[in-house]
Amino acid sequence: MKTLTLLTLTLLLTPMLALIPATAQEHQRWELPEGATRRLGKGGIHDMAYSPDGTLLAVASDIGVWLYDTATYQEVALLSGHTEVVWRVVFSPDGRTLASGSYDDTVRLWDVATGETRHTLTGHTLDVTSVVFSPDGRTLASGSWDKTIRLWDVAAGETRHTLTGHTDWVGSVVFSPDGRTLASGSEDTTIRLWDVATGTTLTTLTGHTAGVTSVVFSPDGRTLASGNLDTTLRLWDVAAGETRHTLTGHTSFVHSVVFSPDGRTLASGSYDDTVRLWDVATGETRHTLTGHMDIIVDSVVFSPDGKTLASGSWDYTIRLWDIATGKIRHTLTGHTDIVDSVVFSPDGSTLASGSEDYTILLWDVATGERLTTLTEHMFDVSSVVFSPDGSTLASGGYVEIRLWDVATGEIRQTLTGHTYWVNSDLYWVNSDLSGHTLVVNSVAFSPDGRTLASGSEDTTIRLWDVATGTTLTTLTGHTAGVTSVVFSPDGSTLASGGYVEIRLWDVATGEIRHTLTGHTDIVTSVVFSPDGSTLASGSLDTTIRLWDVATGEIRQTLTGHTAGVWSVVFSPDRRTLASGGNSYDATIRLWDVATGTTLTTLTGHTAGVTSVVFSPDGRTLASGSEDYTIRLWDTTTGDRLTTLTGHTFVVRSVVFSPDGSTLASGSGDGTVLLWNLAPPATTPEPVADINGDGVVNIQDLTLVAAQFGQTGEDTPADVNGDGVVDIKDLVLVAAAFGEGAAAPSARAVSLARLTASDVEGWLIKARESIRSSPDLPKLQRGIAVLEQLLASLMPQETALLANYPNPFNPETWIPYQLANPAEVTVTIYAANGAVVRTLDLGHQRAGSYASRHRAAYWDGRNAQGEPVASGIYFYTLQAGDFTATRKMLIRK
Repeated sequence: MKTLTLLTLTLLLTPMLALIPATAQEHQRWELPEGATRRLGKGGIHDMAYSPDGTLLAVASDIGVWLYDTATYQEVALLSGHTEVVWRVVFSPDGRTLASGSYDDTVRLWDVATGETRHTLTGHTLDVTSVVFSPDGRTLASGSWDKTIRLWDVAAGETRHTLTGHTDWVGSVVFSPDGRTLASGSEDTTIRLWDVATGTTLTTLTGHTAGVTSVVFSPDGRTLASGNLDTTLRLWDVAAGETRHTLTGHTSFVHSVVFSPDGRTLASGSYDDTVRLWDVATGETRHTLTGHMDIIVDSVVFSPDGKTLASGSWDYTIRLWDIATGKIRHTLTGHTDIVDSVVFSPDGSTLASGSEDYTILLWDVATGERLTTLTEHMFDVSSVVFSPDGSTLASGGYVEIRLWDVATGEIRQTLTGHTYWVNSDLYWVNSDLSGHTLVVNSVAFSPDGRTLASGSEDTTIRLWDVATGTTLTTLTGHTAGVTSVVFSPDGSTLASGGYVEIRLWDVATGEIRHTLTGHTDIVTSVVFSPDGSTLASGSLDTTIRLWDVATGEIRQTLTGHTAGVWSVVFSPDRRTLASGGNSYDATIRLWDVATGTTLTTLTGHTAGVTSVVFSPDGRTLASGSEDYTIRLWDTTTGDRLTTLTGHTFVVRSVVFSPDGSTLASGSGDGTVLLWNLAPPATTPEPVADINGDGVVNIQDLTLVAAQFGQTGEDTPADVNGDGVVDIKDLVLVAAAFGEGAAAPSARAVSLARLTASDVEGWLIKARESIRSSPDLPKLQRGIAVLEQLLASLMPQETALLANYPNPFNPETWIPYQLANPAEVTVTIYAANGAVVRTLDLGHQRAGSYASRHRAAYWDGRNAQGEPVASGIYFYTLQAGDFTATRKMLIRK
């Protein structure tokens, strides 16, 4: 086995060593998207698994799967290919294959020895929530938000069976020990037992009154245990399909259940801050394990020998319990946020713990001592800024602010202490500067680079000494959260935006110079003009205001955006202002500062524009978006220069280096990408221009549709060159509309984002174009294909779907589908029936609104912009005559 381990590591490392400099940060250059030179951070942590022989630890992250050598706990590979968050990861029983389930709706099977993809399993239409191998490793089961389970042939990479019957999303799937039965737990409150050979339902287990969160077979396969979002557990007789015992005693939600290796004991972790050990034969409580600090227990797991139980909690600790006595053996401290994942190594000597502080800690089980820490995992990087000399990059993210050496990629300093988020605009990420008690929304360097400012949801602003990480002063006066901070060009004034108000501060004295009022909704962004005489502010009230800094008076109010404004920035010559609109606008506007009129409107992003920034010479504008892309624009012509793809979630923040040679982008995928902006040597021929007329438009789209199913290397409509003309080529052409450049790669385009509304719009344009086209017969066939595609995508009934994530903190997405066009509103209610927030989504076409780009978004705030408390809430969809209500939970 040792020989196999060394061979595995050699195969993983050999191709990398030829390409990567031998530095401590070599992993920062692995699997980079085209145009990127370095990746800072490894993405958030969502799941962990040891290989069966214990030599590798796999970590599912926002950007792929990281593999660590457990002898050294050094990175040995990044398995890249998913286009969105990787949610689940599991090794096959023989350890040769790794399966990963993702929010890109796919499952990937990886060759562990080479790090290559063996198969990409497609078919699910929404996020994959669970993956598990059968005991013989020949079959993989996957559960999804699309309410289905799929059974896959691992060797062939093909679907064996699609299991349907659940009426809500499937959160947990598990094979029986003999591999003949599959159990699935669903949000629809039921458990289903399936015959693996035939894919048919054996029985449906009912009795739970809330969504089933976890199902697990006993080692002998005769008993099934289930936990759910009420206070009970159930033990089921698998053969009879009946309840053996209903286990009561917990006083809140049961989140995690697990059998001991001998099957005699069941452990359960609950939101009532306790762990219970149950006698499986009698259903009685053996021990109630208390000690976690009045807070949720998120994860429980037995050691391989069954003598020890580990529990991870919201009190930031892990506890190791003696099963025989119910006493605490060790309390493991070191995490600075919620511990939501714990896993034993196969030999039971080591415990790995994953936390929402985005570190993984490795522990010696016998002594309780920390062995090592796996760092650079981050969550939701929402603010990035270069120091004035360009040598340092500050990134604000969950739990901490990191100061990076731009030349080497090493972390110079980590500033810790905040308990919530460091962010920009309306997204919140935990900050790491000590002192604030709530979300920090924005960070900014002073012009001399010695001071960092942070604005927080605790209503305060803090000024920090960058060299030491200590607080210089705390500015108070805002009556609600501070959303944005920025220094004036001379460093003497600090501007801060909050809920409907802006404040100008004297940096030297900490006193308020002016309070600027006039906005009627949250101020999302503030920025000084290059000469410091004018301040611009963007707001969710859809307006931009220009203020006289000396007097605090309004100079102009700029109107034109049709929804909230998320970001504003001045050009270096102060003549132009750029602004980015939110999800319901998704445009960029360039304004003439002197007249307050719109110069041009830049379109192309398919979701909200979260950040805009001018290059130092003012010739280029960069924009980051919720559509996961960055776009570069020519500010003179308004033309799009290029689109940078590679992030797997929302791009929160973009910033140019002082010399303009590098662009940094911070993303919700927990990474910062550094992009080289040197122009390409040549411009590639537009591969998506099917008819060769120099532009990609609706005629190219319908020509691809007309050639559906054709094969061969010389087929022009085979855009991605895979030998067949299919839906992938159609989406690639659609993604390149209006462009004179090569279509984006298949990896950069998610087929899951194809909607009925997209196809309906293509059909309208296609029908208009055929009147003057010489390719009339082909285009008519293409239109017929599009009509068939539209029919397949159109929902048959209007429905309100389960919000995700759930439970959540602080934001969630509320998906729904419309069988007919309708005026749509979503209303959030507290448990007592009081209206918390109303989301007016306007008139919507028929179609699916399930993806993050289209679902209703709630930031966990009430109508006054204040974060709501933890607890149960209800949400109601009103779409024409249709009304439906569902339940959700906020955990804080």
